[in-house]
Amino acid sequence: MFGEFGKIFGLILFGMVKFLFTPPAIVALGYTFWETIIISLISGWLGVIVFYYVGSAIFAWIAEFRSTNAPKKKFNKRNRFVIWLKNSFGIKGVSVIIGVGSIPLVCLIAAKYFRDDKKTIYYLLFAVLIWAFGLTGLSFLFKPYLL
Repeated sequence: MFGEFGKIFGLILFGMVKFLFTPPAIVALGYTFWETIIISLISGWLGVIVFYYVGSAIFAWIAEFRSTNAPKKKFNKRNRFVIWLKNSFGIKGVSVIIGVGSIPLVCLIAAKYFRDDKKTIYYLLFAVLIWAFGLTGLSFLFKPYLL
């Protein structure tokens, strides 16, 4: 009994960090479609909640102590991409990449740029729901190749 609990707990921790590979790993371990959905949703939602709220608290704390006379940051390619993504697509565009990006990265970007919008967490949670069904469906479609 504890072995099965430990396996599921490990999958949840894995899914919190790298959601893209969680449903194929769950399917490869022999779980059913609905078990895969439930474990994927729990891991994704838990990851979103933890990383979004921790990121929001950290960024709010940093903003509180930031000097107003600090020199302006210089842009590099990564910063330009994040700003382009934010300005072009908003929170909906950022939440769409949660499946292929890592949950911590996407949630920290959302916490940095959209923490004042009350709908941000709901967009992220809904994106995890859609990705969980999509990735689980693809995992079961390609199940013979996973084993």
